[in-house]
Amino acid sequence: MSYLERVNNHYPDSFSKVQSLAILEKYKADLTAKEYDALYSSLCSHALENMYLNEKDILVSIAHFRNEISLDEIVEMVKAS
Repeated sequence: MSYLERVNNHYPDSFSKVQSLAILEKYKADLTAKEYDALYSSLCSHALENMYLNEKDILVSIAHFRNEISLDEIVEMVKAS
């Protein structure tokens, strides 16, 4: 199953940086070091603003890394939700 297909599942919100990091760790083996570092940096930047990435957010990012979805499609997805 592609990462984009997984995005359609329901995922609970994350309420802490620790929860977001735990989710990221689930996918670490699937990511290159550069991808992991980019997601880690994004996660930490969002956490500074008390916004925490949930599993759907991380899967969308991975799908973008894998060219399964474009930035324009991500923007449309966010607007629709």
